[in-house]
Amino acid sequence: MFEEPEKIELAEDLFGSNLPVDLAFENPGELVNYLALQLKGWGPNPVAADFLKRLARKRNRPALAEGLHDSWRKEQISAVIQEVFHIGDPGAGGDDDSVIPVRKPRSPKSGGRAVAQNLDEDNPSRR
Repeated sequence: MFEEPEKIELAEDLFGSNLPVDLAFENPGELVNYLALQLKGWGPNPVAADFLKRLARKRNRPALAEGLHDSWRKEQISAVIQEVFHIGDPGAGGDDDSVIPVRKPRSPKSGGRAVAQNLDEDNPSRR
């Protein structure tokens, strides 16, 4: 299994954004909300798109792999956070389709988005 710093690094690679570590481990719901704001208008990078495709197959949730050339959706962000940080157990019989519950977000930390990539760069027909 991954250690905490490796989980943060993986999530940052997938989202192309720095993560506030305190939210990642203390309040994943707020992290989802934070990322939804940080990634607004940005789509999954190629690594994240591949991750979402595999996650969609693993969880039998094809909607996770839809719209990969569009902006990140909250359900996609939530599913990635759940998978990377091992929140909840998809096999436990619970309703895994739900988004992690969120509370009112705090102000984002400075330097939020590091290097977000958009799949539109790889898809000239979307310009």
